[in-house]
Amino acid sequence: MPPETKGRKQHRMLQKEYGSLYRIVSDILFRHDPMELDGKHNIGDYDAEVDAVLSRIREAEDVEGLQDLLFEVFRTDYGEGSCGERVRYGAAAKEIWKAYERHRVQHPLNSLRELAH
Repeated sequence: MPPETKGRKQHRMLQKEYGSLYRIVSDILFRHDPMELDGKHNIGDYDAEVDAVLSRIREAEDVEGLQDLLFEVFRTDYGEGSCGERVRYGAAAKEIWKAYERHRVQHPLNSLRELAH
């Protein structure tokens, strides 16, 4: 069995840290499909973006900051010419922010760790 890559380790760590929020964010991005991948089932096409967003979500102070983060992640991963305008990420950012706020309430120890970072 080949050794686990750094990216794969981070992926598993984020899934463990965020639990159901990881899947919720993945489902939100799949449903909004900002890159128009048009999949019939969520098979993790946006996992790299979920990893990038969740690894930096603490930087977002509000839904606008999260929208900026989403736009930046997709611009980095897909290129400026392919990712569309910032406004494309607004609805997904609102849903992710609501889910993140619920997660913080349900997992107060994680929220305390966030404050320490």
